Amino acid sequence: MLNNHFRSKLYSYGLKTMGLREYRRGWLKGTCPDCGRHDKFGFNISQNRTNCFVCGYHPSPIRLIMDNEGLENYNDVKVFLNTYEGRTYLEPLIERIERIDTVLPDGYKNLALGDGKLGKAARKYIKGRGFDVEDMALKGWGYGTKDEYFGYIIIPFYAVGKLIYYNARLFMGAGPKYINPKIEDFGLGKSLILYNMDALSIYDTIYLAEGAINAETIGDEGVATGGKKVSHYQLSMINKSPVNRVVILLDPDAMEDAIRVGLEMSHHKQIKLIILPEETDVNDLGREETMRLVEEADWLSYNKLLKYHHTLNL
Repeated sequence: MLNNHFRSKLYSYGLKTMGLREYRRGWLKGTCPDCGRHDKFGFNISQNRTNCFVCGYHPSPIRLIMDNEGLENYNDVKVFLNTYEGRTYLEPLIERIERIDTVLPDGYKNLALGDGKLGKAARKYIKGRGFDVEDMALKGWGYGTKDEYFGYIIIPFYAVGKLIYYNARLFMGAGPKYINPKIEDFGLGKSLILYNMDALSIYDTIYLAEGAINAETIGDEGVATGGKKVSHYQLSMINKSPVNRVVILLDPDAMEDAIRVGLEMSHHKQIKLIILPEETDVNDLGREETMRLVEEADWLSYNKLLKYHHTLNL
């Protein structure tokens, strides 16, 4: 028995994907997917039935989706309905608080500046990650010299040349690995933005990673979510963008999240899902090895992603 959540998804599928129209007494009406006769096919969620009044085609709504989408079993349909938002992605309603101008934290110093022990340690850390210090300094990367950001690399997020956010990565001393500003500080949280989000309007292909360091390892086409969990708002930004291809490069311990992201994007974009070696990330591998894995991977359809999901027993 389907709950109201799945009934709503089925109803949306009938309207948006099949192009049916609301009729009466809970029926949707339109073209039969089997014989093609116009306005002779009925679809009723509450009665759990369909019917063509010409050819007699009458699968259950679940069977209908299996036939239309090439799915193999009921579990595949459940996964499909969980990710289905209609062929035109609907941006979720997100409550925002008042937008506040973003400024870098007190004690921020650009990577290129400072001859003391802290500055030298920050530059050594950046070089150790495989980056050119001058390049990262030009992108505004810096380090904290006081209070809670002492010993952290400060990573600014820009959109159309404007600073909108930053986060911080520990490179010296003790403390949390990452610090993110609170949503009330700027009116934005990390779930509402992407690192290097301008790439969405510039490139045909983007490489979606967890953190800014991984995104920068890829280069200008690298985009970061800020964590393993990709929010619906971030997905919506990508789905609505002119980007055509998305290569998913989440860390190995986020494979279930990576497949979910792939399933939700596969109606809108071409998808590659890259499995990185255990306990590594893009920066650990380096750009050359990561791109080798990307070249060897296939583009995945929704059905292939579903099979992948089953193969990995997620």
